[in-house]
Order: sequence, then structure tokens, then C-alpha cells
Amino acid sequence: MKPSLNPFGLVSSIGSAVCWGTFFVPIKKVHVANIWQLQGSTGIGVLLFAIPIGFFWGFEILPSGLLSGVIWTVGNILALYSVKLIGLSRTSPFLAGFSILVSFLWGILFFGEKFSYMTLAIGAIGLLLAGLPVIASATKTSTIQRRGYLIAAASGIIGGSYVIPMQATHTLQSGFFSSSLSIFAIGIPLLFLSRCWIKKEITAGIISGSLFNAGSLFVLIAIASIGITVAYPISQTATLFAVSWGVLYFKEISDKHNMLRVITGSVMILSGAALLSIA
Repeated sequence: MKPSLNPFGLVSSIGSAVCWGTFFVPIKKVHVANIWQLQGSTGIGVLLFAIPIGFFWGFEILPSGLLSGVIWTVGNILALYSVKLIGLSRTSPFLAGFSILVSFLWGILFFGEKFSYMTLAIGAIGLLLAGLPVIASATKTSTIQRRGYLIAAASGIIGGSYVIPMQATHTLQSGFFSSSLSIFAIGIPLLFLSRCWIKKEITAGIISGSLFNAGSLFVLIAIASIGITVAYPISQTATLFAVSWGVLYFKEISDKHNMLRVITGSVMILSGAALLSIA
């Protein structure tokens, strides 16, 4: 059954959205020059954030947490590549849209979570998916851009599943340190393989890793409180923050018509997520 909504769970989901919506900003600031270096330094930030949390949730090494870390790392590497190809304001809605769809399907088909208004839930998913091509139409689609959108979609599908091993084994909290350790353990070899030690990029990665894990902390708390079918879609309203950063701060889209398309598509995705939370 779908857990009943409570303010604590909703606030935690929103906290996750703020952190995840800002997660790529430090990385984008340094222009995503070397993906391996950024992933490696992100892993450092993830572990640094996890250590103090471990004193409350434990330092257990659990297979479910390790697997979740592997899944997230693959999704994040794809997301970094997508940001490099098509920018933050286009990557984030695609990533979020597919993450929401996948988490919705996991909740319904695997965990047996129910909706009071299934028709509304299905309509919400439809609205969410309809927003994706609106964003994609904001620019002429070159081969590189098509690849970027496909990679963003793949990242969303994989990323939308990263908490599943922990939720399935009821280790959302106890697996937090394990997932962080896994991300760190994979990232360090990548950092060395990059042979790149630019201080500002490593610092950006560490900050991004800390922001990601803060978002993870919030979303794990929310999932335990209100279920994945509600918590994860709300957390993906991170799109609103990411698109705002991309459009207003990084000036990724200068044409007003294309900017309107990106904003419209993002609002459709966010509206779908909002309807899903009340369905």
C-alpha cells in the first residue's frame, strides 16, 4: 500500500530537489572538461558527507548499498556526458522525466504501492512524458544533440533505479554509507586514470558530491515516510532549479522562443510530478 503522506516526508522530498537541482552547478561552472576527473572528485565529496551521517545510521558494508552506488555512478557518468553535449537546462528535464517514470513503475509493479486515483496518476505520467519532446524541440537537433538527449534518457532510467536495491532489502538508512563508499571506490581509480589534477575541477567535484549525497539523504528519508511513487517524483522537481541555473545563470539558451519551449516543457514535467504526488 502507498504510505500516507506526512509533512516531514514532503519537506524531505523538496530538500532533495533543491540539492539535486544544484548538484551539477559547480561541475558546469568548470565546463565539464574531464568526466573521469569530475566523477572521481565527486566520489570524494560523497564519502566526506557520508562519514558524519554514518555515526547516526551506521557504517555497515551491505551488498544492497554497494550495488546502489554502482548504479548511481553509471547514471551520473552518463549525466555528466549529457551535460557536456547539450547543457544543464536540457539534460535535467530528460533525466528527471525518465527517473520519475522508472521510479513510478518500480513502485507500482514491484513494491505494490497503490494510488487512490490511478487515472490521475497515469495522466500525470502522460503529462510528464509529453514535456520531454517540447524541450527537445527547443533547438535544431544535430547528431551530437540527439546523442545528448539519448544519453540523458539513459541516465534517467538508470538513476531512477539506484535506490531500488536498498528499498527492496529495507536498508535505505543502513545502506547509505555502503552506497557512498561504492561511489568513492569506483571514482578514485577514475580520478587516477584521468591523469588530471586541476584544483578547481577537483574542488567542484567534491562540492557536487556533497550536494548529491545531501539530496540522497533527504530522498531516503522521504521514501521511508511517503513511498517511492511519491517521494522520488517530487525530488525530481530538481528540474526547476537546474533549468533555472542553466537558463538564468549559464545563459545556455539565448533565443526567447527556445527559452519559452524549455520552460514550458519543464513546467509540464513538474506539473506531472505534482499531480502524481496527490493521485
